[in-house]
Amino acid sequence: MTTEIKMIYAEAEEQLGVMETEANALNPKAEPEITGNVLEVATKLNSVAKELENLLTTYQTLLLNNVQTSKNSVQYMKEQDEKISAAINGAVLNKPYVTYS
Repeated sequence: MTTEIKMIYAEAEEQLGVMETEANALNPKAEPEITGNVLEVATKLNSVAKELENLLTTYQTLLLNNVQTSKNSVQYMKEQDEKISAAINGAVLNKPYVTYS
């Protein structure tokens, strides 16, 4: 049983570009802190907002790193396909032909 993976490089690169654009469009900045309010809930909301900002910033960084790693993998696979194709074509073109009479 053989397994064949077909990759359409243009589509993969396009989708990774879309993901990168969307990741860059994320705005992980929290709203300004609530000031002038002595209620405990305001302090808690400020704390939660800061934690959420940190989480979203970390997520954005991780997502952008994953997109870049995926782009590198696609590029590597494309280069390997081209090398294999060139090797196969070279072997076929340099193969001596046998004639039968």
